[in-house]
Amino acid sequence: MKPKRLAELVIAPPELKSQLQRMLDRPHPPQSLLLVGAPGTGKRTLARAWVAGWLCPQRTSEGHCGICEVCTKWSETGEHPDLRILAPTPDQIKIDAVRETRQWMNFAPAVAPFRFVILEQAHRLNPAAANALLKMLEEPPDRYHFVLTAPASDLLLQTILSRCRVVRLGRIPTDELARYLMSVRGLEEGEARAVAELADGAVGNALRWTEPPAESETETDSKRTKKSEPTPSELESLRALLSLFEDLSRAHLEEALRLAERFREICKALEGVDEERSARSALATGLEYLILWYRDSIAVSGGAHTVRFQTHLDALQHLSQRFSSHDRFGDLQAITQARRAILGNANAQIVTETLFARLLSER
Repeated sequence: MKPKRLAELVIAPPELKSQLQRMLDRPHPPQSLLLVGAPGTGKRTLARAWVAGWLCPQRTSEGHCGICEVCTKWSETGEHPDLRILAPTPDQIKIDAVRETRQWMNFAPAVAPFRFVILEQAHRLNPAAANALLKMLEEPPDRYHFVLTAPASDLLLQTILSRCRVVRLGRIPTDELARYLMSVRGLEEGEARAVAELADGAVGNALRWTEPPAESETETDSKRTKKSEPTPSELESLRALLSLFEDLSRAHLEEALRLAERFREICKALEGVDEERSARSALATGLEYLILWYRDSIAVSGGAHTVRFQTHLDALQHLSQRFSSHDRFGDLQAITQARRAILGNANAQIVTETLFARLLSER
């Protein structure tokens, strides 16, 4: 996709956007910028918008103009002659990619005032690639600049980190994110709110989940041929998790094993929608949402405004009335321990069945 203008982006915290826009008014960009934020907070989109602004000779604080000769060089797939993007293939950035980029850096900018290198998921640089990058950051050619992205700054070498200006992206408040989805995706208020709750302020996830579906049928020789049945999307799987939690809030002990099996099946679907998500990390993700659910069951006593999953308020209130706050605090600790056990290679079936039996035990 072609980059968006910086002014079009939704960024948290709000003052960060103003800070980045003021930078565009300066004659030169920072030598190296590191965008840090949880998955889905918009690092990739921001990196492209930021770079597009600096490549444009007619830039303003709003970003690139979109109509000059340099801006028209952007392809529909987001490529530009004065931009090089490095990303893991498949799970790491290797030294060969860094070396090829170093060769590319021997040439002056083709059409823009500057040249940029974007390193997506820079924490996935292998050791040799990280050392090669460090040399580039220490002695960059004139008019060459870098933008790195990572989920946390402490995942990078300290020597790389010390050469970057760090920008930390936060999470968008649920109400604001819901309004944004209504604006850009045309969602109804209830639907937008439900998606925003699941996204937990990660605007990138919310936009990805609500993208218009790709054409599910192909037309060949005037005949329409249906493709195989699609697998559940990540959004559908997360909704299925919340539906399971609603059932769990009202279920009886004899249903524990069935619900635990259903939980594992949903997490298996979650694994299938992300190539980088293992079976154990998918189960851990499911348990993270269960932790949020039980936190909401404790917060509900403070009023609806303190609850994240407000679209499931009835089930949360039922859970809070069914078990004491002391019991739910204990359950929350048990879920956290179960997540730790899953990531520690424990038997998933035993862990989940034991956990669900505890959650449904009358005390």
